[in-house]
Amino acid sequence: MISLVDITAQNVSRFLDDILEIERSSFPSPWSSKAFRQETDRRVSHLWALRAEGVFLGYICFWMFSGEIHLMNIAVHPKKRGNGFGSHLLAKMIETGRSEGADKAWLEVRPSNIMARVLYKKIGFKETGRSPRYYDDTNEDAIVMSMSLLPFPPLRAGSQAGGGLNSTTTRR
Repeated sequence: MISLVDITAQNVSRFLDDILEIERSSFPSPWSSKAFRQETDRRVSHLWALRAEGVFLGYICFWMFSGEIHLMNIAVHPKKRGNGFGSHLLAKMIETGRSEGADKAWLEVRPSNIMARVLYKKIGFKETGRSPRYYDDTNEDAIVMSMSLLPFPPLRAGSQAGGGLNSTTTRR
């Protein structure tokens, strides 16, 4: 069984090494430990770890404010990709947003990040714009993607994540 762990200022130290390992193997300009710690102090921020049988699979960080979700960061361990874990994290984010009254989700993604773009489109995000030279490290644009969360039909994480994934959210 997989579980979502709510990462807080009180428990972030337990998960930071695993997060940073995945972060560094996933992005050309990874977030620092300070950036992740700062997320645990933001009232609008949600940072979750995805685990199964003690194995750290991935994480998601998103903000919720003014009826919107903004995906800040998501990554799955390179050896665990292709198993629906990214879809599962996104489905849980959307489910949480809907339950709290959010009506829109949005994100930015590198044009070169084909795998992420395919995942986001599969979930229901659509390209809605570009932010020129958004990424400082490469001067690459960001593709802005958004998704309406209205109406509020149930979004089943298991159906988005390749079938049968069940999870619980816990505080540790």
